[in-house]
Formats: sequence, structure tokens, C-alpha cells
Amino acid sequence: MPVLSSPVCRWLLIAFWIAVLALASLRYVHLSADFPNNTPWMYDQAKFTDEGWYASGAVLQQITGHWYAAGDFNPAVALPVWSLLVGLVFRFTGVSFVAARALNVSISIASLAAVYLLVRRFARAPAACAAVLLMVLSPFAFAFCRLAILDTLVAFEFCLLLLAASYAAPRRLWPLAVLALLTPVMLLTKTTSAVLIPAVCWVAWSAQGRSRAGFLRVAVAALAVPLALAKTYSLIVSALGYGADYRHFFEANAMPDIAWGQSLSQIHDVLLNCPWIDRLLAPAVLLVLVLSLAWKRRLWANPLFTASCLAIAGNLVFIFCRQDDYAPRYFLIMLAPVVWIAVLALDEFLTTARWVAALLAAVLALAAAINGATIARYLLHPQYRFAQAAQSIARIIRADKSRNPLLLGTSAPQISLMTGIPSINEAFGMEDRATFVARSRPGWYLIWNQIDPPFQPVLASYQIEEAARFPAFDNDDRNLLILYRMDPRPRSPTPSQ
Repeated sequence: MPVLSSPVCRWLLIAFWIAVLALASLRYVHLSADFPNNTPWMYDQAKFTDEGWYASGAVLQQITGHWYAAGDFNPAVALPVWSLLVGLVFRFTGVSFVAARALNVSISIASLAAVYLLVRRFARAPAACAAVLLMVLSPFAFAFCRLAILDTLVAFEFCLLLLAASYAAPRRLWPLAVLALLTPVMLLTKTTSAVLIPAVCWVAWSAQGRSRAGFLRVAVAALAVPLALAKTYSLIVSALGYGADYRHFFEANAMPDIAWGQSLSQIHDVLLNCPWIDRLLAPAVLLVLVLSLAWKRRLWANPLFTASCLAIAGNLVFIFCRQDDYAPRYFLIMLAPVVWIAVLALDEFLTTARWVAALLAAVLALAAAINGATIARYLLHPQYRFAQAAQSIARIIRADKSRNPLLLGTSAPQISLMTGIPSINEAFGMEDRATFVARSRPGWYLIWNQIDPPFQPVLASYQIEEAARFPAFDNDDRNLLILYRMDPRPRSPTPSQ
């Protein structure tokens, strides 16, 4: 096959990026639409909680002039990065869930460039282009990057860290400086991103020649300094008076006790859900890993291949430790490593095993075609039931001037993000919920399907009356949003002595 001239290659690359940007720009279409129904990820609660929870500091700043609500769930204390970014956007747009989602989409598009540059460091240009194409056509990434949640930003930061680590030659200081500064930023975006640090260290140590001195330099830059900075941040937070909220965040998100007797069934469940990442790519990559151990062990000499396996292994251990309490979005960070393994294997097989390369290329092409059709279906059939319910709730609350417009509920912060209505979180608050509700005196209560029995004592001193109900989403446990009016019950007269 004739070798293409450099000008032709450049024009093909330009055409490729024009096509990628055109596909990526579709992520901005229908941004106010609900998370797609009838997907493999239908049970993920991020579609009606996490956007509001983790943007709550930015929303509060716009509504009340201060980002902190005493006694409530304040994740911005422990994870300030996303709240700061969203708050910066809100300074120009006001409270807007579309603006927050557009920020996340923009980050996801920037990740495509980082993916290309990273893969290009360890493979040829066709492999890098294939990686970008698989990422932009992933319905998993498409669905979740259109939610204003933390995981897309973590994936972007991870790509940047790996890219910087790949340049960490023994005489270069700037890559190590980037690792020392960006790693704590990633940890302050989402603490569970700590499972990705070994992958970053591996790439950096490989760039250092895997020497003893290089190991020490990488350990200082990617472990010691970030841990010191994270600890310094926690001390500053405590000194400012937010130490209790900081500790409460980690207590609320603490790992459950591991039922070791059920480990095999838990491992089975975790592996069974790996196709959430991609129904074709996940099993194809599993086969690649088997081949790499039994036949193509040369793949492990590629630092990005090994780093991808470390990232996947670290995240699978985290998900296993969550026991039954895990969600599809926890698998999102594994999408890029899965794609990297696939394209690096394809690049290797093209020179050593053409028939295997042809088979793998056919699988990747089929996955891209099916995924593209899935994204097209999501775009052609948007639904707005939850978005419309949020606007209806806001209209009902604003029209009733007789009661406090404060909204209580697990999804109440999500409604705040979508409408600007003030809210407090039913779940995870630091203060005792009954005390907190009595002090805050909300006028409205929002639930999914039915009142949870553990929360009924909190409502014992209130008379609640249904104001409206709205069907939304496709989860049988979370498909009916009910709004109640809340009125304090009259106190019984104190008997005379």
C-alpha cells in the first residue's frame, strides 16, 4: 500500500478532527432533556440527585450570597473543585442546570484532545484516531457527560496526569511539578480518584527509566506532595470552622463492611456489570488481556497498556468494596482505559498478527456503528418529564405566598439547580434531621414514590398534604415525583397545674 504524503496526512487529520468536533458538538443538543430512559444505566441515581448535590455550594452562593448551609450536606467543603468551576460559570449565567451541563460537555470534548495526545505518545496516529472515535461515539460517555456530575472532570484530569507523566524524563522537572499540583486537584474533585494514582505513577516511573532514583522522584511528586497538600487543605478547612462538615462528608460516604463470605458473588456481580462500559468493547478487551498474558506479553512493555490495566483494577477494587452499593457512573472512569487497551492491542497486532488485527478492527468498527446509532436514538427522542416536573414544582411553590418556599427532599437540591428554588437535603445532612427540619421550617416536601419509613418520625410534627405528582424516569422505585405542602401541627395545650 503506498505511503501517503505528509500534506495528504495533514489534510486527512484535519478532516478527521472536523468530523470528531461535529460529532462531539451533538452533546450540546437537548441539554435540558432528561437522562435517557430505558438504558443499561437506568438505576443510576445521579440523574436526579448528584447534579444538585455537588453544585449546591454554587447554587447557594447565587440564591443566598453564601455557599455554605449550616447543618445541611455541604460537599463543597471536601470537594471544592467542581463547585468552584460551576460557581464561576454561574457568575455569568445565574443558576442554570443547562450551563452546568454545558460546562461538563465542554470538559468531555477537551478530553478527546487529551486522549489523542496521550495515545499518540505510545502508539501510531491511526490508533490515536481510533481511540478518539471510540470515545466520541460512546453512548456511556454521551449520557453521563450531559449530566453536571464529577466523573467527567476526573476522567479529564486523569488523562492530563498521564500525559504529563509520559514526559517525566529524568532531567525534566515540569512534568513532576504538574503531577504534584494536578494530583491533589483531582483528589479534591473526587476523593475516590485516588485509585488512579498508581497508573499515573507507573507511566511517570517508566518515563524515568524505572530506576531507583526515578522511583523516589515519582513517589515524591505523585504521592508525598499531593498527600501533604491534601492534608494542608483539610487543616485549613478545619481552621476556618468547617472541620465537622469535612469529617461528616467522609463518614457519610464511608465504605460498608465487606461481607467476605459473599466475595465470589460480589466479584461475579461486578464483572457482570462491566458491559455497562460498552457491550462489545468490554468483552473484546477481556479477550485482549487473556491474549496478552498467554501470547502477546510484549503489550505489557507499553506503559500506557499497563497503566490502563492498573486503573481498571483499582476501580474494580473500589467498586467491590462498595459491596451492593454501587452505580453505573462508577464504571465511567474505566471507559478511557478500556479504549486504550483496545487500540494499543490493535496497533501491536497490525505489525505482528494481521488476522487478529483484522478481527479486532471489525469488532471496534461494529461497536462504533452500534454506538453511533444509539446516540442518534437518544438525540432523536429526547424526553423532558423530569425537567418539566421541576418547572411545575417551581411554579407551584412560587405561587403560594403563604408558606416558606424552602423545599425539603433528597432531590430538592436538583430542583434548586434546575429552577433556583431554595432547598435543603433530606439525606446526608450533618445535623440531626428532625432538629434540622424543625430549625429550617421548610414549607414543601419532595419525595419519590413514597415516604421512606426511617424519615417518618422527622415528619411527625408536620401535617403534610399532597400538592402534585409527576411521572418521571423509568426506574420502578423512582418514577413518581410527589410534592407535599408542609404545615407544623398545632401544639397540644399544656395542662394547667
